[in-house]
Order: sequence, then structure tokens, then C-alpha cells
Amino acid sequence: MNEKLAGALRRAVLWAGLLILISVVMLIRQVIDIYQAEVYRSSLQPHVLVENTLLGANQTPQALFANALFYDHQVKPEQALSEFAALISKLPEGDPLRQQAYFNSGNIYLRTAIRLLEQRGLPAWDEAGPLVALAKESYQKALRVEPDWSEVKYNYHLALRLAPTTHGMSGPQQYEDEQIKAEEEPSGWPAMPGNPRGMP
Repeated sequence: MNEKLAGALRRAVLWAGLLILISVVMLIRQVIDIYQAEVYRSSLQPHVLVENTLLGANQTPQALFANALFYDHQVKPEQALSEFAALISKLPEGDPLRQQAYFNSGNIYLRTAIRLLEQRGLPAWDEAGPLVALAKESYQKALRVEPDWSEVKYNYHLALRLAPTTHGMSGPQQYEDEQIKAEEEPSGWPAMPGNPRGMP
């Protein structure tokens, strides 16, 4: 009887120790989350970059989103897109922050393409065309998750108007080249194959 009691007491102590260990780990995780949230909150007030790397405070999804918006406001599209890409890789499909990242990425691509076309005109299409295609792709990803999102639909249609189709041609420059080539090719009688009949 004494051995049974001692065995039961050992198991109870073991289970209690395991529960205490799990509780301590959960408490530490909560403290880290609170710290990261505080770092993020303190950076929002003055709207500064979240640079604190202690306990990964600058790598939380919220911090990555805030940093991406910061870079976007500073007109640094490459850094903003990099932060959005890091955010997207951390979050599961259907997460609202991931949807926002797709939407904002599309906006950056579209704004950059429009800026290039306004500054340099039609010759900039070789650079702007792929950006418009990336914008459309980002908007499509956002719409797959939430098909009724009106802002995304509106911007997607703007991108479609800028470049209705990017399949089969790289842009206006290639279209113009194809038109010139078509005008240079002979048409009518000289274009007919074989020997002409009915004329001397």
C-alpha cells in the first residue's frame, strides 16, 4: 500500500512539474508577444520605422506591415515591396493582413508604372508593362480571398485599362513595330503566291 501511494505521489509530482513547465513557457511567450506589440504601438505614434530587433520585434506581421507603409510613404517602392513579401510569406491564406499586403503591393506596382509612363512616355513601356502585370496579379490574389472588395476591383480595372492584355505582346512599342512591319509587306497582287494569271 505504501509503495502504491509513493508511486502515485511521484506521478502527481511529475504531472505537476510538467504543468508548471508548460505554464512558464506560455507565460514567456505571452511576455514576448506583449513586448513586440508595445514596440509596434510605440512606433505608430510618430510613424517611424520599427527597427528594434530584440525578440524579433521588427519581424512580427504588424511591424512588417507598418514598415512597408513607412517605406511606401517615403517613396521607396523596392523596400516597401520587400516588406510586404516578407509579411505575405509569414501569414496563411485568408488572413486580413495578407489581403491588405496584396492590395498595397498592387497599388505600389501600379503607381510606379504610371510614374514611369508620365515621366518618360511610351518608351518606358518596357519597364512599366511588367509592373502593370504584377499589379494585376496582386489584385487578383486579393480578390481570390475577398471577391467583393470594391477598392481592389476598381484598381484592378484601372490596371486593365492601362494594359488590357499583356499576353502575346510586350506593349505599345511591339504593337507599333508589328504595324510598321505589316505596312512594309506587299499586299494585293504582288503578295499572291505563284505566277499571276490573266495578265500578259
